[in-house]
Amino acid sequence: CNEFEMKLGNPVPQPNAHESREWYHCNLSRVQAEHMLMRVPRDGAFLVRKRSEHNSYAISFRAEGKIKHCRIQQEGRLFMLGSSAEFESLVDLVNYYMKHPLYRKMKLRYPINEDTLDRMGTTELDYGALYEVRTPHFYVEANKMPTARCTVKALYDYRAQREDELCFPKQALIINVEKQEGGWWRGDYGGKKQLWFPANYVEESPSSPTRELDDTSTENSPLGTFLKGFIDVPTCHVVVHKDGKNSRLFVFTIHSQHTSSHPAQTLDVAADSLEDLNVWVSRIREATQNADARMQEEKQMERRKKIAVELSDLVVYCRPVPFSEDKIGTERACYRDMSSFPETKAEKLATHARGKRFLQYNRRQLSRVYPKGQRLDSSNYDPLPMWLCGSQLVALNFQTPDKPMQLNQALFMLGGGSGYVLQPDIMREDRFDPFDKNTLLVEPITIQLQVLGARHLPKNGRSIVCPFVEVEICGTDYDNCKCKTDVVADNGLNPVWVQKQFVFDIHNPTFSFLRFTVFEEDMFSDPNFLAHATYPVRLLRTGYRSVPLKNSYNEELELASLLVHIEIVNAKEEDDENLYTSIQRLRDRTSELTTKVSLMERSGSADMSYQQSVEELRATQDQLSELVEARNLRLMEKKKKGKLRQQVAAKRS
Repeated sequence: CNEFEMKLGNPVPQPNAHESREWYHCNLSRVQAEHMLMRVPRDGAFLVRKRSEHNSYAISFRAEGKIKHCRIQQEGRLFMLGSSAEFESLVDLVNYYMKHPLYRKMKLRYPINEDTLDRMGTTELDYGALYEVRTPHFYVEANKMPTARCTVKALYDYRAQREDELCFPKQALIINVEKQEGGWWRGDYGGKKQLWFPANYVEESPSSPTRELDDTSTENSPLGTFLKGFIDVPTCHVVVHKDGKNSRLFVFTIHSQHTSSHPAQTLDVAADSLEDLNVWVSRIREATQNADARMQEEKQMERRKKIAVELSDLVVYCRPVPFSEDKIGTERACYRDMSSFPETKAEKLATHARGKRFLQYNRRQLSRVYPKGQRLDSSNYDPLPMWLCGSQLVALNFQTPDKPMQLNQALFMLGGGSGYVLQPDIMREDRFDPFDKNTLLVEPITIQLQVLGARHLPKNGRSIVCPFVEVEICGTDYDNCKCKTDVVADNGLNPVWVQKQFVFDIHNPTFSFLRFTVFEEDMFSDPNFLAHATYPVRLLRTGYRSVPLKNSYNEELELASLLVHIEIVNAKEEDDENLYTSIQRLRDRTSELTTKVSLMERSGSADMSYQQSVEELRATQDQLSELVEARNLRLMEKKKKGKLRQQVAAKRS
């Protein structure tokens, strides 16, 4: 027989199921895909196309009236969308995003090809769906795959703009929250399930069952929950196991002696090599010897130095002592005593339940708060609750340009930048509770504010900015409020905003800040920080004001400023007092019902009482919205009448 030789050539590819689907196009450019989508003015229209790069695809779709693209990379047998989504095939990918949002709130709904264009397409092209020519080659990131759900607390009131959005008041607890990209999350509240809400209106609830069960002994450690134990070095000795222990070859044991403050402990440590073991043992023994030497040297110095008792009594210094809640309000509380608190422990003290007690401690003694050790990125915590409770030293990471640091700079404006700020007089009153607005000894105020324009705004890169301004009141929970202007397209030199009045009711102006933050809306409708200006409410002046803007590091931006108009009136004016009181009463009732409904939802209750509470909550929210709108209209009418009087008086003079 004839002999022959054969070598295996290229492998036969597996059949691709996506090639027969109506949404797949193997020879379609990005421009052609955009022209097809411009003829279908519906969010959710999509197609998948092969890109010129090797093993690369793209999904083109319409979302929020714009045409967008996402890259799909094939790695081996998997198709990768973004950094978190992996699928066995393009068919699985498309089927998944037909049920789940791909980009923000958009799901894939209408597969586009020539047949569907004939049925549902228009003859006119929607050129408004394209972005500007300055950035033609852009691709967006898809939503990340959903993670574990959590509970969040509302920072501000929010009124739903669409049927698929949640409506909730300030302090509402939203459960079963699913975090999505694009600034919108989904959750359950008030009997409504998995509806959308803006992520910047809420904060993640810090309390959870696992955190509450953490050992409180780690609170005073810079390492926080990372600390699992410690051994007193001067009292320990090391024993090396030559034959190893428990199937590990290189093991040594640390023994610590029993002392009055620490019990005896034993710790077995295994090393990867004999060299590592010798290094560990030598360093521990060296540290033990150095500690003993330092203790002996300190004792000898105390004997050599002669200190006059009379002179020592004249020196006032801060003595670091452990925090003892039993000393608060007693004669044992000494003004020289200072206790240190990591932010985790201070946050537990600066709460509704324990805030007044912590304030009482700070009237007589000193407290200093510092960031927890887990903040490896040098981020900062919110210092406002600690300030409200009278903490004298609230340390922040000064090198980080964030909102807490900007509030810190604003606080010290009250002392002229000297580094010292006197506690307000109301903080010294016995009945004052910073978290209870019924104990405040100051008159509430109403701020009526209009953002009129800006000039010389900074810009990121060479693009033209599309600015908008976020106006925020920062203070106690019952005063926090946030409003935004509209976006001005392509004008960072001298943008002008349509006159729109923002009204803020502030119960405690002594501890409140007015904050302007200028953002740029990018091509993906995401906000990017440009500038800010933060001031204590106590320093505000009325009338037309030019507000100098600063960058994130609190450095002044040359020529950059906002033009605003501010009016400050007593919230309890004679003709508005009844309306103001009704609004506050409805806000309190809304907060109570919110807490009640949240507790029922957590327990799984769905009886008649739950339904009645949900209905009452909705009715209360509607009534509250009507009264707030009526009061704002009345304030605007008063403002117009005041201007007319001024014009008439000017003409007469």
